[in-house]
Amino acid sequence: MCGIAGFCTSDANQARPEILQAMIEEIHHRGPDNHGIRFYPGDRQEVIGLGHKRLSIIDLSDNGKQPMASVSGNTSIVFNGEIYNYHTIRRELEAEGWTFRTGTDTEVILNLYEKYGEGCLRHLNGMFAFAIYDHRKKQLFIARDRFGVRPLYYSLQGGTGLAFASELKALWKFPGVKKEVRFGALYQYARKRYVDHPDTIFEGIEKLKPGHYLIYKEGKAELKEYWDIDNFEELPLSFDDAVEELDALLLDSIRLRMISDVPVGAFLSGGLDSSLIVAMMAKYSALPIKTYSVGFEDERYSELGFARQVAERFGTDHTELKVSASDFAQHLYQAVTYRDAPLSESADIPMYMLSRMAKKDVSVILTGEGSDELFAGYPKYAYDRFAKAPWFRGLLKNPLAAAAINALPYSARKAKLAYHTLCIDDDRQRYGRWFSSIGEEAARTLFTREFQEQYLGSREERQPSVLKGTSNMNRMQYQDVKYWLSDNLLERGDRMVMAASVEGRLPFLDYRVGEFAFRLPEHYRIRGMERKYIVKKLAERYLPKELIYRKKIGFYVPVGDWFRNELKDFVGEHLLSDTFRSRGIFEAGKVEEMFSAHSRGTVNYEKELWTLLNLEIWFRACID
Repeated sequence: MCGIAGFCTSDANQARPEILQAMIEEIHHRGPDNHGIRFYPGDRQEVIGLGHKRLSIIDLSDNGKQPMASVSGNTSIVFNGEIYNYHTIRRELEAEGWTFRTGTDTEVILNLYEKYGEGCLRHLNGMFAFAIYDHRKKQLFIARDRFGVRPLYYSLQGGTGLAFASELKALWKFPGVKKEVRFGALYQYARKRYVDHPDTIFEGIEKLKPGHYLIYKEGKAELKEYWDIDNFEELPLSFDDAVEELDALLLDSIRLRMISDVPVGAFLSGGLDSSLIVAMMAKYSALPIKTYSVGFEDERYSELGFARQVAERFGTDHTELKVSASDFAQHLYQAVTYRDAPLSESADIPMYMLSRMAKKDVSVILTGEGSDELFAGYPKYAYDRFAKAPWFRGLLKNPLAAAAINALPYSARKAKLAYHTLCIDDDRQRYGRWFSSIGEEAARTLFTREFQEQYLGSREERQPSVLKGTSNMNRMQYQDVKYWLSDNLLERGDRMVMAASVEGRLPFLDYRVGEFAFRLPEHYRIRGMERKYIVKKLAERYLPKELIYRKKIGFYVPVGDWFRNELKDFVGEHLLSDTFRSRGIFEAGKVEEMFSAHSRGTVNYEKELWTLLNLEIWFRACID
């Protein structure tokens, strides 16, 4: 794992070594082991600059330094990520006469590009963001992996050039990029907890879409898609054969992700996905696996005991961390700074702290992200199936049912959310509402009228133009994989783990596993109301049933309790401050009302307060 940055510019004032050096220094945490910058002449008096910060994982020698030139000298690259099948590709290329000077996966990409051009991407199994300068074609080729595990941002400079980087903070060091907030995106963040790609929360900066590449040549940028989830034809497999196939795919994915020249460990939450990963890792490790768990003093919110059972079962070298409210407040500003954006999830802080602890032993961590989206693990997948059922639509429209639901206490918030979400006819809107932080009606009352009149437009509410899939559940999962996963969970996972100079690897997001999951019959994913059914049946081969089918606590950070008690003053100092009011974004009276009701314990506004608190901290840490 590394950090990359660079540019192609015809402006001599932008093509200075100190600028590129400043860009990569901003992301030093992504690669503290080594660094390098190089410049190349392009067409039309352009200068191409490539910069790299290295976290040494494969071939720890200086052979792995970047920017790296190919043996032919025709191409140069900066690369962030891992190519898991690089050994296989290398053997195939060597058999054809291609030569290598290093043992890195980076050089494999270069030779593969020289053989196939942009078509090299379909041969790669990995997580990656890279930029290749083709000296012959005088073009810059930048690409991002299929699911968007590795980040890449870019800014087009009005025909004079392009700048790119692994993180926003590096782009801000490029003279042509302004740190200008796109205020309309704040509304989208408040509702969704993230901003849909290709947009960001800043004007003039975009995310390279997952599964896409960009060619920049002669002052023009051309964006192309090379992969998407588009095959939903059901596999002709019995359920038992499907379990066998999933077993083989996941084992191979984990085997590939354990290839490293530095120590490898795993985050172990005690839940199904991380426990299964640890169990499978044990098949390939002669030494005890290093595992890391995080929890809280209050056992109601902690799964440390379940994680401990898994660790004992597989004899792991296990370490635990307990996070307090004071720990949380202490690291919040720092985490927001690493994210370059408001934190979407309260779990970001424990993840950041756990990553720092793990770094003492390992530089690579396996985690379980992606399983819920691919195999229908969220409750909404089970409930949303009823949205279009005639008998259920009739029940939803019954005024007595509506009155009964609305009369429920706040403790029944999930039931209220399910009811009001299922009432939405439009699929796109309904899919998004399940995970929204603040509902549309609440958001309209929170934002000031002046803000809404000035900044809100159709752009902020745009949805994917196409929702692919042959069924409601497939379309729902497709949207979650394309947006919720890539723009929220993967983005925060990358920042919090990389902030500690640790590389996170995600076995469930091997593209072969993803393509397999979307071709499974729905009843393999959900059986009755049992979610992630096939994953649970696979887990029975490795784990005791009482761990698989226990009531899930989930990783819940008790910010609601903390905001009423230990962190009450901290929240008040931010949301009741003159600084907050002066921004003119939110209705101060409404926010004070919510804070007061939450403090008294009459209404739980933890989601709303978390969102507003993070926006204010982000303004203070990154903007002001």
